[in-house]
Amino acid sequence: MIIRRAINSVRTQDWPSLLSELVIVVLGIFIAIQADSWWQHQNDLSQEASYLSRLVNDVTDDIENIEYGIRLARLRKELAGVLITAAENPDGVRERPVKFLIAVEQSAYTFTPSLNSNTFEELRSTGNLGLLRNNELKSALFDYFRYDQGARQFMSLQLMQEFRHFELVTSVMNSEQSIWVQDNLRIANPDREIPTEATGLEIDGIVAAAVRLSDMPEAIAWLPVARGMQEELVETHTNRLERAQALLEILTDGG
Repeated sequence: MIIRRAINSVRTQDWPSLLSELVIVVLGIFIAIQADSWWQHQNDLSQEASYLSRLVNDVTDDIENIEYGIRLARLRKELAGVLITAAENPDGVRERPVKFLIAVEQSAYTFTPSLNSNTFEELRSTGNLGLLRNNELKSALFDYFRYDQGARQFMSLQLMQEFRHFELVTSVMNSEQSIWVQDNLRIANPDREIPTEATGLEIDGIVAAAVRLSDMPEAIAWLPVARGMQEELVETHTNRLERAQALLEILTDGG
């Protein structure tokens, strides 16, 4: 309709009418562009808010897992110390027989928490990182996951050290003691008390296991390495935790 009137205005050389028609067209296009831009901006803000909420949930869960990892590494460091003491004084295990038994089996176990990277990977793969307007947040996100990726390159070494521990201490406990640990303790949990009594086992048999350990010079030389490995995990997890907390602070301050 507008185009037809514009053509008629040209034919009749009705320039004022033509100008008014052009103004109407230009204004219509401008308003449409502005409306589309406004809706797109609102959609971007909505997507950003959704991503920020998901990132808060991800990092909050990560912090809980990382803190658990720190407590677990500290417990296993303590268990490695129990073995060092037992090798020096086998009779001393009478005071903490269960800790000694579980230390033989688990003091070299390692744990690295898995971070929730799904939201971050979605942001990267879809090109939606640009929706995050806070450059400090984007920098913190990359630093957080870059540090985690760098730390994970040592997991294969940790696994090798676990195997080495098993090889060295495999004959310390007898089969009855090993089965008792498996059935009664499974994986030592830093948030639960370790029993003090090895119910069903002879205490002299546990002392005998400590004596066997004291007669294994290669295993004794290894124990400080196992302890140091747990100390390194405490430090690595602590660094990971500091980055997670800094990231969460940025997120909760509004992203």
